[in-house]
Amino acid sequence: MAAIGVVSYGLCALAFGFLALLLLVSWRGGSHGALLGAACAATALWAALLAAASWTGMVPAVAVETLELTRTALWLGFIAWLLAPMRRGNLLIRVLSILAVLAPVAALLAIPGMRLLGGAELAPLIAGVHGGFIMIGLALALLGVILLEQLYRNLPSDRRWAMKFLCLGVALIFGFDLYLYSDALLFRQLDALAWQSRGAVQALAVPLIAVAARRNQSWALPVFVSRHVAFHTATIVGAGGYLILISLGGYYIRDFGGSWGAFAQILMVSAAAVGLVVVITSGDARAKLRVFLSKHFFSNKYDYREEWLRLAHRLSETGGDETAYERAVHVVADILNSPAGAVWLRRDDTGFAPMGGWRLDVPADATVPEDAALVAFLRERQWVIDMAEYRAEPGVYGDMQMPALIGGMERAWAIVPLMQQERLTGFMVLCRPDVNAEITWEDRDLMKVLGRQVASYLGQHDDAMALSQARQFEAFNQLTAFLMHDLKNLIAQQSLIVKNAEKHKHNPEFIDDALETIGNSVRRMERLLEHLQRRQRSGLIERVDIHQLITETTRRCADRAPVPEIDLQASGMMVEADREEFAMVLLHLIRNAQDATPEDGSVSVQALAGGNQVEITVADTGSGMTAEFIRDELFRPFHTTKSSKGMGIGAHQAREFVHRAGGRVNVTSVPGGGTQFRMTLPAELLDGQGAMAHGAPRTGTRHND
Repeated sequence: MAAIGVVSYGLCALAFGFLALLLLVSWRGGSHGALLGAACAATALWAALLAAASWTGMVPAVAVETLELTRTALWLGFIAWLLAPMRRGNLLIRVLSILAVLAPVAALLAIPGMRLLGGAELAPLIAGVHGGFIMIGLALALLGVILLEQLYRNLPSDRRWAMKFLCLGVALIFGFDLYLYSDALLFRQLDALAWQSRGAVQALAVPLIAVAARRNQSWALPVFVSRHVAFHTATIVGAGGYLILISLGGYYIRDFGGSWGAFAQILMVSAAAVGLVVVITSGDARAKLRVFLSKHFFSNKYDYREEWLRLAHRLSETGGDETAYERAVHVVADILNSPAGAVWLRRDDTGFAPMGGWRLDVPADATVPEDAALVAFLRERQWVIDMAEYRAEPGVYGDMQMPALIGGMERAWAIVPLMQQERLTGFMVLCRPDVNAEITWEDRDLMKVLGRQVASYLGQHDDAMALSQARQFEAFNQLTAFLMHDLKNLIAQQSLIVKNAEKHKHNPEFIDDALETIGNSVRRMERLLEHLQRRQRSGLIERVDIHQLITETTRRCADRAPVPEIDLQASGMMVEADREEFAMVLLHLIRNAQDATPEDGSVSVQALAGGNQVEITVADTGSGMTAEFIRDELFRPFHTTKSSKGMGIGAHQAREFVHRAGGRVNVTSVPGGGTQFRMTLPAELLDGQGAMAHGAPRTGTRHND
């Protein structure tokens, strides 16, 4: 029996001590929180003392009596303090409040007197507690129950939700004391088992008091209980209780069922187990349990942090079979326990068109016109439409007429406006949940927030789709521009041949140069076709001899003044790149330098080898550029300062080529002082046998890592 007392009162001490610690840490100076914390702390000390008494039997009886009266006095004082706003005009509450303060004080003063007087009518209590203490305990417990009854009776209806668990918890404390002392008074002796079990029974009040403290923010108990933990705990407790009842029933049937008892027991237990699995896996049962827990154990219907994280996670998912529209409906329906839904979005040419649904089939032509009364109402009021309310009292929504398709949907539960920056971009129709279908203010607020978030998400999705299409057109236009750029250069070469033909057509050297130029143009056209077929301009990678490439390119530019000068200090250096594109980039840079430099100026091309890279610099003494122009304009595609003579993609093409080759570009220029366009590319030295000195040759497209 002593072990039961130690465990029972020890559990009570730990539970009330933990609750008192939480209240102390979160206390904000309020009197309610102070009294509740003091009552919990006194209960913890009282239980710890009785646990020690059960373990050692050495605790003085007067200490037990004093601490119990102190505990009772603090609980009575706390209830009386809660009754304070109700005292005006209520004589009974005023009298009870006075008794709640004076009675424990009188009892504390009476204890020494009872001991001095000696014998008592009743047998002494456990551990020497005076028999007269039973009547004091009974009277105070009865006073506590009466105070609780008055408190709950006089509470406004909107406050009972916050206070009912406190009343239940404290009623459990006083109710068990009332049973314990009335039983002792009736039988003139204390029930030892009831006395030892008292601590564990009163520990059951701690969760109830904690829930009440959580619901009353002025008591300052910021306890968070996970809804998942509460749900699974309730499921396990319910399943455990169910199995215990089934086991008891099975044993009863086995004992009293005669020869068929064992058979009936096996059959009943098996059927009950199947029924338990069916209930646990039932979506309807799980939904009802969630609603019950949210309604009776939590301040709010929804765990907003969890729902917000779920919304953000689900909307950011990619892949899967769901479209973005179906995913948006799915997550909103899940949060609101709706079994299905669909979304309509604004389309400029058709009004509001159905874009997708989840478990709800909507005809593709079920478009709501732009001038529909529903659209005007949602745009002006931004209300969530409760379909049950609309059917029962349509006047609440003015003269709004529901579209026939939506109005004819028997399962329609709510219409949520999708607002983006005060602009109606669409609306969502949700179907009625299987449980708790009434729409509260909390549902409406959450629906509005979800509607705005989904509107932003779907708006970004539509913008991304439009941007993707625009980029496809941009890529096509860019490809066309690159093609025109190459054709322009080819036409310029052919035009030069035609221009000089009349003058030099009888010169054999001119004929040879013309044929070489035409052959070069044909080869470039063939390579251009290969580029177009592969749809990738960097797909033809080969080793390019820097010395040879610069020599050939500058020779082609020698027809203009100033003639480019070369300074090659990169003999044998090889770069892996598309040779034709490399030549076009270098040709463009030299031509640009010639265009920007007067005939008496200078243009130079320099190649310097350094380790495993080569630096190619095209320099001129021309007009130069400002730092702002280099930063903002030079590399912008389709932007040119040459009017109709240029395409505006040469510098952009050069930079993109160098980046694809794994290099970098640097441009320095001074207005009126010339420009240096420097390309640094990875390169390797070719040895005498034609192999790379620093590694094997690589093929394929180079990616800029």
